[in-house]
Amino acid sequence: MEKILKALERAQLEAGHVAAGRSATALRFQAHVQPESAPASRPAPRTRVEPVSEAALAANRLVAGLPEHKLGDTFRVLRTRVLQLLEENDFSTLMIASPNPGDGKSVVAANLAISLAKLATRSVLLVDADLRRPSVHKLFSVSGTPGLVDYLEERAALHECLVRPGIESLVLLPAGPPMENSSELLTGPLMTGLATELKARYPDRIVIYDAPPLLTSDDAIAFSGYVDCGLLVAAEGETPVSDIEQTLMMLSGLPILGTVLNKSNESPRSYYGS
Repeated sequence: MEKILKALERAQLEAGHVAAGRSATALRFQAHVQPESAPASRPAPRTRVEPVSEAALAANRLVAGLPEHKLGDTFRVLRTRVLQLLEENDFSTLMIASPNPGDGKSVVAANLAISLAKLATRSVLLVDADLRRPSVHKLFSVSGTPGLVDYLEERAALHECLVRPGIESLVLLPAGPPMENSSELLTGPLMTGLATELKARYPDRIVIYDAPPLLTSDDAIAFSGYVDCGLLVAAEGETPVSDIEQTLMMLSGLPILGTVLNKSNESPRSYYGS
């Protein structure tokens, strides 16, 4: 009987050692599969800031950015009408187009972008899509590269191409280095994806594209599929009526908000016509 009791005690001790060993193994396993601490979050990439001076705004005819300028009301009137039409139709992307180079579309696009941004209710992105003759960076006196071309040719990330010119709620996307064969880039999958992203990412943002002249290349026609609507710019005494008519025919599938008569000698009240 005594031998049986001793055997039971030895069995219990051995069982205890095994259980302890299993517990230690389990603990080691649990420690091994514990999730590692999350990596430190990286700071969000920042848009470069290149503040534009009032002297540069004045020199480049960006009167919407100048306080108390006599033509400031002209673009406030235009802004009000454009904003009404955008909101009525649930539009957020706008192409500023013209029949020919020299009609003043870039100056109108820049002034409209500034005026809309000053409302402080909507953010504005001004994109220079005139890749053959980019001018937005010149108007704001900021660096033109890297820009849209660099992004489309996969030489730069989007955040590296964006510029804040020191005007609240306004961001610029310069064109980058000029290029002649630009239609392939403007109709490629990267541009299609970018246009979709720019429209969808911020619901309260208005995206304005300074488009290429319509009668000098096929860039603007191909590009018109990316936007909700268009605004036509013509130069008084310079743009032939036949060119305006041809341009409107080319854009027949795109809603046109109206026509801006640039370089007009008339009073500011009649500057905008629809």
